[in-house]
Amino acid sequence: MIFETREEVDVPRDFAFWRFADFTRYEQAARGYGAEIRRVNGFTEMTEGVSWRGSVVVRGKTRGVEATVTVLNPPERAQMQTVVGGMRVDVDLTFEELAPEKTLVRASAQLKATTLGARLILQTVKLARKKVQGKIDSRIVALGNQFENDYRRQQRRG
Repeated sequence: MIFETREEVDVPRDFAFWRFADFTRYEQAARGYGAEIRRVNGFTEMTEGVSWRGSVVVRGKTRGVEATVTVLNPPERAQMQTVVGGMRVDVDLTFEELAPEKTLVRASAQLKATTLGARLILQTVKLARKKVQGKIDSRIVALGNQFENDYRRQQRRG
């Protein structure tokens, strides 16, 4: 199952890339949702191959989680592979410069079940596909708005 969205943001491509591909931000957000995540090898710089391990509660059950940045090609593309329980999620972000301060961000998430339990969860997601797609779309729009505001503040400061 694949979810895709696209959003034009009024920021330069480099700025959009480093904000949307700030995986340490998502690490903090996951902790905010109760996930226990730790960096593998204690990396401090974002590069291909950096990864996290931990656990998260999904549908009332604690499941292992592993995430790895598989592609980091600034400012064009970033990709991350995550495995939660028996579900593999590949997230792909691409950035296209439309103008000096306008970027088209494309985000896609491909979900694949590798266990029977994950297949059941995926079936539930398929039934709620429209609702899930709406949440993904609105989250990308919200991030885009936040990053546009951050960029404008940064420009005002000089």
